[in-house]
Amino acid sequence: MNWIEYVSLMLNILFAGGGLVMIFTLRATRRKANAEAHAEEIENEAKASEVIMEYVVKPLKNEINALRKDVRNLQKAIAKVSDCTHADNCPIRAELQDNQDINAAAQADNLDRDSVGRRSKNRQAD
Repeated sequence: MNWIEYVSLMLNILFAGGGLVMIFTLRATRRKANAEAHAEEIENEAKASEVIMEYVVKPLKNEINALRKDVRNLQKAIAKVSDCTHADNCPIRAELQDNQDINAAAQADNLDRDSVGRRSKNRQAD
């Protein structure tokens, strides 16, 4: 058999048996399936985002806004304490100052711990 007969035989197999059509059909089917899978994946991600927004983000936003409002009210109240006629003997003012002193000391303590931790890590690295 010469090369022309081989080519002829291959063309007969492809065209007569529907091999070429089958190859193109399989490729088209595969592309369609991939496109559908990708579309479904995008849809699932969109649904997951909606669920997260509804059950996580919105409640957290509401809570943050409520906390901001409470902080604003507290700041207004603290600002008015100095104008109070009973400011010298005010137990609330004393408690706020004590809490402020405690928070400042705790923050300084945390800074000291962080700097000690960093120094020991630097020594270990050397």
